[in-house]
Formats: sequence, C-alpha cells, structure tokens
Amino acid sequence: MAEVSTLARPYAQAIFNLAQSNNTLKLWSDTLALLKEVTANKSMIELINNPDISDEQVIGVIADVCQDGLDEQGKNFLYVAAENGRLEIIPVIAESFEAMRAEEEGSIKAQVISAYAVNATQKKSIASALKKKLGREVTITTQTDKSLLGGVIIRAGDMVIDGSVKTQLEKISHSLLS
Repeated sequence: MAEVSTLARPYAQAIFNLAQSNNTLKLWSDTLALLKEVTANKSMIELINNPDISDEQVIGVIADVCQDGLDEQGKNFLYVAAENGRLEIIPVIAESFEAMRAEEEGSIKAQVISAYAVNATQKKSIASALKKKLGREVTITTQTDKSLLGGVIIRAGDMVIDGSVKTQLEKISHSLLS
C-alpha cells in the first residue's frame, strides 16, 4: 500500500496546487470524490484492467458515468492518469488530495469504530475532545464492529487511540501470562 500512496502523491499534489491557485479546492474535492466512487467499482476496475479495451474507451465510459460531474479539467486528469497507467489508483489520489485539503484548512477527519452505534451527543463529545487535543476542526465518521465487545478505536491522521474492551482484555491477558 505504501507504494500506491507514493505513486498517488504527485498527482494529488499537482491537483492540489492547481486547485489552490484557481481557488477550486471544493470543486476538485467533488470531482475526485465522484471519480473515486466510479473507479473503485468492481466492474469499473475490471474494465480498467481489461487489455482489450483502450484507454480512450475506458475514459469514455467513466465520463459517461460521471455525466455533468466532470468538467474539462477533470477529463484532462483522466487522460493523464490513463496515459501513465494510473486509473486504478484514482481512489488513493482522491484520499491524498483530501488529506492535503484538510491540512490546508486546519481540519482532520477522524474515524470512530465502536461495538455499538455512536449517537450524536457522543460524536459531538469526541469531536470536541479531539479538537482540543489536535487544535483542528474534526469531522467524525463512525463504524460499528461487534468484535470490539465495547469501547472505541479512534483514528485521526496518524494517531490511533485504542480504548476497546478487546484490546484492554488482551493487555491484561498478556500481563498475567508474562
């Protein structure tokens, strides 16, 4: 995965620089989110990797699926990505771009994984605590994982806070066996 992110970073950086200079960060965010969704589709991945289908045909299909969500610059990006054999890493390019945008805007996305659904009050409390700790605006996404038993795992950028019951029990078990 590190190799893919290394390949994606220059594309994301070039788009980010272009978007900054044209004041089109939001437009590019929307464009890349759409392209990410389309190119991450299993059928589209098969189409992209099919040697019997030309890059122009693949780009045509992607452009048709995206319809009005893809302007000329978005199409040009597709051509450059296709020319360099990078269509399959568009989802990673989009994620890298979003990380750059969040850094620029002083915000960060945090993922909260818990054994049970997190309500709005809990999300607000977690976001507030993370904002205080990180000094940035925080956007929370949630996911449930019943294997955690209880507690939460929070991922924000490179930071991971594992307060799950499963991990706590593993730590206790390890210390008792040592």
